[in-house]
Amino acid sequence: MEPLKIRSKPQDTDATRHSAGQEVEIGATLDRVLASSAFRKSEQCRKFLSYVVEHSHKGEDELLKERIIGVEVFGRAANYDTAEDPVVRVRATEVRKRLAQYYGESAAESDVRIEIPSGSYRVEFHWHTANAPDMAVPSPPARRRVPWLAAGLGLAVLFAVWAGVLVMRRSTPPDTVEQFWVPVLESSKPVLIYCGQPVVYFLSREVHDRYRNTVPPEKQRGSYALTLDPKESIRGSDVIPVTDQFVGIGNAHTAALLAGLFAEKHKAVEIRYANDLSFSDLRGSPSVLIGAFSNLWTLEMQAGLRFVFEQDKGARRIRDRSDNHTWQLPDLAPDGKTPEDYAVVSRLFDSATGQLLISAAGITQNGTRSAGEFLTNASLMKEALAKVPADWPKRNVQVLLHSNVYKGIPGSPKVVAAHVW
Repeated sequence: MEPLKIRSKPQDTDATRHSAGQEVEIGATLDRVLASSAFRKSEQCRKFLSYVVEHSHKGEDELLKERIIGVEVFGRAANYDTAEDPVVRVRATEVRKRLAQYYGESAAESDVRIEIPSGSYRVEFHWHTANAPDMAVPSPPARRRVPWLAAGLGLAVLFAVWAGVLVMRRSTPPDTVEQFWVPVLESSKPVLIYCGQPVVYFLSREVHDRYRNTVPPEKQRGSYALTLDPKESIRGSDVIPVTDQFVGIGNAHTAALLAGLFAEKHKAVEIRYANDLSFSDLRGSPSVLIGAFSNLWTLEMQAGLRFVFEQDKGARRIRDRSDNHTWQLPDLAPDGKTPEDYAVVSRLFDSATGQLLISAAGITQNGTRSAGEFLTNASLMKEALAKVPADWPKRNVQVLLHSNVYKGIPGSPKVVAAHVW
């Protein structure tokens, strides 16, 4: 998707100069947003944002429907099932978080503010007051004498309206997401986000040389998958364990969502990986642990809770310690692909660290990704916590989630159970 640009010289009128000026400012802002750290490494988010900005500015609302975006931006078939494949909704949520991160960290003073309201894909543009486009200002009407009493009553009414607005703003209760995160947001210390790391196994150079001809030459320049002969044995020296170098997609996705949420709330964040975390770090700040079987801290800190992660003879599952009921993935493929996943979100006030501790983890990376969606989605949280005690914001919480997975993308998570104590 090419950036916004003026494709033809408009007729030189006040209206066209005004529109052209808007287009230039929006295009310049979009270029800076796409080049920022929040968007630089996410090609799908870049494509989505460029598409909705361009067609919103042109007023082409008919091209901002979910199905059309799925086809035009993500290459889906024209008849694809949007309920089973929520790629547009997922990317829209992610882009909203990344926009909040950009405007919270690196926006220029002259930037037009680009917003995508929840439930819509049509972009709203907001200009900074100092850089707002010139607008025609009508001539003031002829001055008339106004009785002082009428003027006083007018001021009194305006003051009452203004005071009422302030009262309404102050009395508006926070949404469920904000209630969940209030203890973190009120802490004077930065929130620590820790992503677990999987162990990855490399094949030796000798194996690659032997099987490289199974990969088309045009695909050998980057990452590629070898097709090994299932009947041939390889030596132990041909399998090389690699630690502390990789983060799973589910972990990274959840970390990005949380970073965007905290940027929107102006909360300082520290993100840690691999071995860059100690127990003293957890004792010093409110923390979020992402991932389960790739994150030993999660497994250790959740050991005594109601919903726990377990591994038995290679099979991974979640167990309810109150009745020993288990949830596992019977259709989990050897390569980790699965049509469904389960996840657990926990928030502990009385953790072993002495600090607030939150964890978000799935049996696979798909569940971890769904847990991240849950932690940043007010409607999902509201549904999960609708039947628990009203004072849950001050208590420990665990939520068990389930999500269907379509072509590697988890759908909206559904609440299986919630526990408050």
